[in-house]
Amino acid sequence: MEEDEITIQVNGENVPLSPFVRRIIRKTVLAMVSTLKKVEISGEEKVEIIIRK
Repeated sequence: MEEDEITIQVNGENVPLSPFVRRIIRKTVLAMVSTLKKVEISGEEKVEIIIRK
């Protein structure tokens, strides 16, 4: 199984993530997004979340 490509940046700095944490984040985010109306998840999506003050 190839590693999931997940990048988290805080104030422009990458946060190091282990493979276990990448899998948890991927599955959690895709599960939350899949519950939204008009969203179908195939597993190959690119999801971007931007949070600003």
